[in-house]
Amino acid sequence: MKLTKLEHSGIVLEKDGKRLVFDPVEFAETLPEFNSVAAIVITHVHSDHLQPEQISAILDRNPEAKIFAPEDAAMVILNALGAADVTTVVGGDKLTVGGFEMEFFGKDHASVVAGKVPCQNIGVVVGGKLTNPGDSFDLLEMNGTVETLLVPEVAPWSKMSETMEFVKIAKPQIVIPVHNGLLSEMGQTIYNNLLRGACEEVNAKFIPLGVDESIEI
Repeated sequence: MKLTKLEHSGIVLEKDGKRLVFDPVEFAETLPEFNSVAAIVITHVHSDHLQPEQISAILDRNPEAKIFAPEDAAMVILNALGAADVTTVVGGDKLTVGGFEMEFFGKDHASVVAGKVPCQNIGVVVGGKLTNPGDSFDLLEMNGTVETLLVPEVAPWSKMSETMEFVKIAKPQIVIPVHNGLLSEMGQTIYNNLLRGACEEVNAKFIPLGVDESIEI
């Protein structure tokens, strides 16, 4: 599969001419006009992950695309877009769309204020290769090694020591930092260096992608 980084936590996977899009948003960058989109996964309802206008733009070019989201996010999408093909997913669900095998996990967004859950959050493993936890440090219990892990690099709900510990627990082969749209250029350098150090401790390859940069996984 080809993985392309979008802005912030946005990711596109491409396999056999089909695309799977995660959390497409637009702040400083313009989203590409994607074709052949089989599905869109929204990990949670927050506006740095869910922008109905961006979903609508993708559906204009891909009217058959299916949308998967936790219940509260699905309601926002349906209220904004009406007849969109939205499916509510929960941890434990397994399905295949456009050749992408997806296994969902998790339930809650990480707490910003201690003891309070801000919203639902869904993580997903795609094809046994890519793990996307959304805004959480949850992991799917898997047999064997986590191959490629998307790691939320900076957020109001996290601190770097927790992020580094997440990498050490997961022991992935590859780490790609996401949720980094909040960082300045200087902050990006500092956070990348810290995260790279955690990766070295577990022999993980650290691959910080810029917007529109891609790798094969």
